[in-house]
Amino acid sequence: MSNISLGPDNTSTPIIYNNIISAIVRLIVFYLYYLLLFPNFFYRQKFTSFIIFTCLIIVIGAGLIHAYVYLHVKNISWFSYNRYYPYWIIVSNSVYILITGMAACVARGFLSWLVERERSRQLEKRNLETSFALLKAQTNPHFLFNTLNNIDVLIEKDPDRASIYLKKLSDILRFTLYETPSEQIALADELKYIDQYIELQRIRTANPDFVKFELEGDPTGINIAPMLFIPFIENAFKHCTNKKLSNAIQITIALQRQNIIFNCSNIYAEQSIHPQQNSGLGLQLIQTRLDLLYPGNYQLDVDQTADRFNINLSINLTQ
Repeated sequence: MSNISLGPDNTSTPIIYNNIISAIVRLIVFYLYYLLLFPNFFYRQKFTSFIIFTCLIIVIGAGLIHAYVYLHVKNISWFSYNRYYPYWIIVSNSVYILITGMAACVARGFLSWLVERERSRQLEKRNLETSFALLKAQTNPHFLFNTLNNIDVLIEKDPDRASIYLKKLSDILRFTLYETPSEQIALADELKYIDQYIELQRIRTANPDFVKFELEGDPTGINIAPMLFIPFIENAFKHCTNKKLSNAIQITIALQRQNIIFNCSNIYAEQSIHPQQNSGLGLQLIQTRLDLLYPGNYQLDVDQTADRFNINLSINLTQ
């Protein structure tokens, strides 16, 4: 804030108090911007609210200092002599308050950049770990051998159909090898992978209607992190205990503006293994990945009834 020079005929006590009050106001302004205004308004691009609060802080801060000067320093001769000095006090302190606030924003912005860079580094590391886990889960020998055996049986009965399934398996392996390491992929590619995975699971049972997969909305132009939904789907197939029933597994993906709503449920016997145990990719790892990819922009609900296990995941893509 502005510092008032000593006059030759007055005590310095009011001046010292003025400087102390100015320092206190600066400190309060700095932390208001650092703790409240930058993270809640500027960082979230709420610039109108940010400007309004800035104006209020300037008016209140400069007003407090001017009030003190007017009440305690106005009798100093040089203060009384210069009739423009009160206006100079208001203008200069307004500028100092604005500079202090901007300095706080720069400091908080730099810290946020460092935190974001570290978060990105951790995300890259976690994505790499998750990619290996996903690759292991989707290309494990059990899945491959069962699928190849089913295709082998089809070769004699229906060679054309066997060729189609063999191509689907090839596409799945190509997807897990080349698309999974990417940070973002087209949602349409992810849905194609899910559809191929479900088709390969259908040939393992005489009842192809045991699984129902529905898509609501147009995925064109939407990008997401790869293989967000397949771990839940894989677990549904693994823990579904009665594939003779229609719709024993129900999978729905709904696209609503910037939201993706995923629902997966499967039948299971109450006396069987808990659906969350021994999963190909644990829910904790999945949630950790979601925390890194979409912090504060997703909701994951796990619900278990007497005969069905339900997963509901909602992701807001506006970040």
